[in-house]
Amino acid sequence: MDGVDERWGSWVGSALVVRGGELVDEAATGATGSAPCTSSTRFQAGSISKQVMSVVVLALGQRGRLQLDLPVGHWLDDLPARLRPVTLAQLLSHSSGMGHWGDVPGLPPVLESPPPRSDLLAMVTDAPLLSAPGDRFRYSGPGFLLVAAVVEAVTGTSYGEVAAELVFSPAGMRATTSGRFPVGDSDVALGRRDGREVVVDEGFSHLPGTGDLWTTTTDLLRYSSALRHGELLDASAASLLWTLHTELDAPDPDEQPTAARSYGYGTFLGRVAGRGAWYVPGDNPGYQSLLAHLPGPDVTIAVLGSEQASGVGPVLMQLDTGV
Repeated sequence: MDGVDERWGSWVGSALVVRGGELVDEAATGATGSAPCTSSTRFQAGSISKQVMSVVVLALGQRGRLQLDLPVGHWLDDLPARLRPVTLAQLLSHSSGMGHWGDVPGLPPVLESPPPRSDLLAMVTDAPLLSAPGDRFRYSGPGFLLVAAVVEAVTGTSYGEVAAELVFSPAGMRATTSGRFPVGDSDVALGRRDGREVVVDEGFSHLPGTGDLWTTTTDLLRYSSALRHGELLDASAASLLWTLHTELDAPDPDEQPTAARSYGYGTFLGRVAGRGAWYVPGDNPGYQSLLAHLPGPDVTIAVLGSEQASGVGPVLMQLDTGV
């Protein structure tokens, strides 16, 4: 649908809901530059990148190239001593003890203008641990930057190329990229906050696997289906994504549109629209996103938007999930 749907107010974005493979609801409202927003418009997907990175690691594990319980020092020789014992499993489950971007001393607002990747990685690895590895849940975008370094050390290839080979291509995600800065392309949504354009820095490509995914709602549905139907991982490996690995210190109230209670690998576990679900939210300057699957009714929800002020919650509450 083109133009503005009164359900969505000032929100600019795309949303798709499928149940059992059948379309239940859709929204595409507002414009991206001069073009109407559609389900083929590309948006910055924020931390949905983290679940994709987890899939990449598990796929490499199936091929015998990575082991989740080995310390990252096994692959990265130049890490400080305090980080060398941290495992991939702890990084993927946010239990490594590493802090988030605001906990890295001297780091400017990384999601607005990241420094060069070598500088960023040096600052991240120099930062102190905030808790003992494996002790507790502590959300850490920098931890996934370390995972990307392991993937690249093992494969000798950029993370974006590995993700394309192991995830995007087999899932049929033809409009999705990682490690490429597509702003300015005709099908890319402008980031917006409070109705004003947000200038997105090309430094996003310096955040492989933690926040650099550009995709469409159509591609997210393809990805979710491929993931759940054995096209990317075997069933036992895929289940590790939505198996509880870390309890949240303070679970979200169940009445929220999305309510997290625990974390798997790159994936929150809890409730969405009042039903048990796994989900991945994304929140980068000017963009917000959500990919969720409700196993009971077999409902998948993909939301990508460029109006950060209104958030995903109000959009989710307006969608017909068919349950």
